[in-house]
Amino acid sequence: MAYNTNIYLMIFLPIALISYSLTKQKYRYITLAVFSVIFFLSFSGKLIVWTLMTAALTWGGGLIMQRIIDENSAKPKGERLKRAELKKKTGRIAAFSVTLVVLILAGLKYTNFTLSIISGLSDNFGRGGAFSPMKILSPIGISFYSLQAVSYLLDVHWKRIRAEENPIKVLLYLTFFPTLMEGPIARWDDVAGTLFAGADITAANFFPGVLRIGWGLFKRMLISDRMNNMVNILFDAKSHFTGLMIFITGVVVTFQLYMEFSGTIDIVIGSARLFGIRLPENFRQPFLSQNAAEFWRRWHITLGVWFKEYIFYPVSASKLMKKWEKYGRKHAGTYLTNLVVSAIALFPVWMLNGLWHGPKETYILYGVYYFIILFIGVAIEPGEKKLAEKAGVAWNSRGLTIYRRIRTFLIIITGETLFRCDTFSQFAGMMRRLFQGPWDGNISSGQLLEIGADVGDLLVIICASALVIFINLKLEKDPDLFEKIPSLSLPKRWSVYYFLIFSIIIFGAYGPGYQPVDLIYAGF
Repeated sequence: MAYNTNIYLMIFLPIALISYSLTKQKYRYITLAVFSVIFFLSFSGKLIVWTLMTAALTWGGGLIMQRIIDENSAKPKGERLKRAELKKKTGRIAAFSVTLVVLILAGLKYTNFTLSIISGLSDNFGRGGAFSPMKILSPIGISFYSLQAVSYLLDVHWKRIRAEENPIKVLLYLTFFPTLMEGPIARWDDVAGTLFAGADITAANFFPGVLRIGWGLFKRMLISDRMNNMVNILFDAKSHFTGLMIFITGVVVTFQLYMEFSGTIDIVIGSARLFGIRLPENFRQPFLSQNAAEFWRRWHITLGVWFKEYIFYPVSASKLMKKWEKYGRKHAGTYLTNLVVSAIALFPVWMLNGLWHGPKETYILYGVYYFIILFIGVAIEPGEKKLAEKAGVAWNSRGLTIYRRIRTFLIIITGETLFRCDTFSQFAGMMRRLFQGPWDGNISSGQLLEIGADVGDLLVIICASALVIFINLKLEKDPDLFEKIPSLSLPKRWSVYYFLIFSIIIFGAYGPGYQPVDLIYAGF
């Protein structure tokens, strides 16, 4: 029952909407929780026990911390715990709860991966034996809801939010069915205002929601799904492509991943909007980025924000970093001091980012890749600005902006190629063949048409991609573009609706010869 399937769009979602409408407003959050559990069970069945354990730890841990905070506030001023003492007391509860949540995640997702590494190391010392992976199944969405659980517990500990007393609301927050499989990763204060409100289904929410779902299906079915055969052939282990075809491979897989992931997020945000629930945006025109750091502020935004709030900032503000800053500025200078702080804070962020995607060597190397790229960016940017100043070229000039965007795009497609490869050796082989002849990858002899797409497929992909790029440029200037379309005059707005409907029906990739792309991030 993936978000792009008929059973979700034509059966599950309409039944959920009708049931929600027939429920009294104050109980509508329960209806959403019930449908979220049904959605979960359709994928993971009995594995829901792990999810319920995480929800119980999140609810219970938050409630205990809140009671400690409230009891302390109720005491006479002279008897209250000092701020540091209170923080230490709630910190123990937070640490215990977070540790258990992370252990559930790590135990289910990374046990075999860890044991395989240990077995490999043992082999190197002549003490190894044959490693047989255990059969361990992970619940759907565990990587997403576990991060939400951790953010909730830490936010209660830091007194950013007040703990919720209703366990059903906490369960709904963690498992809300539109966000369960691919996010976005919402913090409590991102969604609490609308998730539990039980708002009526209105035209002001319904039509923007349907429009957003249609736009997501457009990106998936006309581009991502139509590219699926191409990507499978280009990344086949027996692939013999060289030169320019390797570059095309990087562009194709990058666009496919973007269209699949952002298209699914459009469907997710649109689905939630039908109920009057606002979810945080997860993409903001990432290919307009001028450096890798900006790219990660525009791509999978909620994951980047999570790592910034709960890993990067705490490490940067730690006592060790403060001591180094004080010492470094005095003895090493501002530049080197900031460089060391950035390196130490960025390293755990990107190692965990790679691991979060899954127990696979290319995912971990993907994290290492971006750590190196971002560190280099921090190191060279001051020099680049000085060089531009000496050359009399404005840093924000059109020429330099275009140069930085092209450079960033090359960084992105290299990273996504690594991300898609099954092994590092496959990636290394592709990078080697990038510089091997024939330089045009035999495109001149028609090899481009041997990658699972005929002329019609390529034409649809190019035209649909051009439209997505055009809309993205419009969204960069007007982020509320989709909000304005339902308020256009009747002929204009229905022209947009009919365009999406007939484009999907006529040009969507379905039927014999096509295989829809699985929800890529649902596996993380």
